[in-house]
Amino acid sequence: MSKKNWVLTVLTILAISSGSMAMGQAAPYRSSEQANKSPITAQATISIDQAKSIALQQVPGRIVHIDLDRDDGILKYEIIIITKQNEVYEVEINANTGKVVKVEKETD
Repeated sequence: MSKKNWVLTVLTILAISSGSMAMGQAAPYRSSEQANKSPITAQATISIDQAKSIALQQVPGRIVHIDLDRDDGILKYEIIIITKQNEVYEVEINANTGKVVKVEKETD
């Protein structure tokens, strides 16, 4: 199975098991309220909702996963988006500045 098909399969399973998701909303297993209680989220200047909005401006579609991680000392939101054409993108946003760090299309 190609990497793209594997990613799509996993994301489809997550979407189905999480129930119906509205356009542009993260999966219910990590709501904004839950994330706001996390110690790492308290360190971010940009909220999850702001990060989602920035990401969707870069790649219109449906957000299927969002995570907040520290990478090389920089706090970043990592957002996975599926487009209407079933293309998978990862958008990284600096959680303190809101600057788009990376937009990458997942390939096979």
